[in-house]
Amino acid sequence: QLATPRSPQPDRVQTRITTSTSTTKPLNPTPRSPFPPNQSAQLLRSPSEPMASPSWVILSRKATAPAAGDDGLPQAAALSLALAAPPRVTTVKLRPAACTVEPDPACRHKSPCVLAADPSGLLLLLTPPPLSERDDGELRTSRDARGVERTIRIGRVPRPRYVVCDLSSATATASPVPDPHDLIFNNDLGVIAAPGGGGQFMVVEFQTIVGGREATLLCFSSESGKWARKKVANPLPRWMWTFSDIVSHGGKLWWVDCVAGLLACDPFADEPAMEYVQLPAGDVQHGHGCGYCAERELGSRRVVQVSNGVFRCVEMSCASHGAPKVSMRTLADPSTAEWTFEYEASFSEIWAGDSYKAAGLPKKAPVLALVHPNNPDVVYFFLQQRLFGVNMRAREVVECEPLDPAKSQKKGSYSSGLLLFRARFPI
Repeated sequence: QLATPRSPQPDRVQTRITTSTSTTKPLNPTPRSPFPPNQSAQLLRSPSEPMASPSWVILSRKATAPAAGDDGLPQAAALSLALAAPPRVTTVKLRPAACTVEPDPACRHKSPCVLAADPSGLLLLLTPPPLSERDDGELRTSRDARGVERTIRIGRVPRPRYVVCDLSSATATASPVPDPHDLIFNNDLGVIAAPGGGGQFMVVEFQTIVGGREATLLCFSSESGKWARKKVANPLPRWMWTFSDIVSHGGKLWWVDCVAGLLACDPFADEPAMEYVQLPAGDVQHGHGCGYCAERELGSRRVVQVSNGVFRCVEMSCASHGAPKVSMRTLADPSTAEWTFEYEASFSEIWAGDSYKAAGLPKKAPVLALVHPNNPDVVYFFLQQRLFGVNMRAREVVECEPLDPAKSQKKGSYSSGLLLFRARFPI
C-alpha cells in the first residue's frame, strides 16, 4: 500500500512571518494601516500599547513568489506574511527558498497557490517546478485510414511541487512534500494537523471514479515521510464530486461539495470511516440542458463554511427573480445530518438601508464570497471589485473594502478565490 518511500522526516526550511496588522473601519473605502507596509508589528508597537494579531484572516489563494531580497527578509526565509485585518485580503509571499523564481516553461502551474489550511497554523501550498533539463520526449508514429503516416513527439509535463508551512510560531517551518505520483486533482487536497500536536501533519486527497462504490484516500504522513493508500466508502457512487473547499474541523477532514453535501473522515485512523452529510434542498434553476449543469449552477450560489464552531450553508436565490434573497441553515449535529433554518433576508431591504447607500454600492446582485468565521450573521459578498460584509439579520452593511481584481472571483467559477484562515498568529 505504500508508494515511493522517502526519508522519515522531510527537510524543513526556515520561514519568517511579518505581521503588519491594521484595523478596518466600517464603510471606509480606503482605510489606512497604522503601520508602514512590510514592517513587523513587533518592531512598531510599544510595551504600553500592546496589539493583538487577528484571530483570522482572508487569504488570497493566489500566492506570489517575488525576487529575493525585495522585502528585507533573509535569503533563507521561505515566506513572508503581512497579516491584514479583514475584510482586507492577505497574500502569501513565497521566497526562493520555498518557490523557484524561474519555473519550468513547460509546467501547467506557473504561479504558486494556497490549496488548504488547518487552524493549528498549517498552510498547504502548490508551487511550480524549477527549470529542468530539456526532455526530448518520445516519438510515436501512426497511420490513418488512408495510410498516411504521422509522427508526434510525446514530452514530459513537469509536475508541481507541494509544501506545508507551519505558521504557529514567528520562526516557522516549511516542509516539502514528496512528489505524489498518484495524485489526480490538486483541488481535492487537504491538510490536517496530527492529534497531539508536535508539528506533524497529513496531506490527503479523496480519489474516486464515477460509478465506484469504493474510494481511496491518498495520504502523506509527515511522521513516516511516505504516501499511503486507504480504502473508504463512496457514499454517492453515481455523483461527480466537485469540491469547493477542504476543511480541517473537529479532528476530521471535510470535503465540501456545495450541491451534494459534505464528506468527512479521520484520515489518521487505520480504517477511516467516511461520513456523508446531505445539504438542504436548494433552488435549482432549470433550462441548462442537463440536470448536472443546473445543480452546478446552484453550487455557484452557495457557500458552506464553519462559523462559530459549526457548519453553515448560505444560499442566494437566482438574481433573475428580482432582488436576490439570502438564507442560512446550520448543521448543529453532523450525526443527525439535520440543517436548522436561521434566517432569510432580501437584498431589496439591504439596498434600501442607509448603510448600503453610505457604502456607495450599486443596487446589483452581488456574488457570495464567505461567512464570518466568528459571527454567522455576517456574510461577505463581491460586487464591482469590492468585498463587503452584511449583517443579514440587521440588513446593514458593516464593512466594505476595495479588492484587487487579481484576488476577486472570476465569473462562472465555483470558488471565490479566497480562503478563510483561522489560527493563532504570532506577533
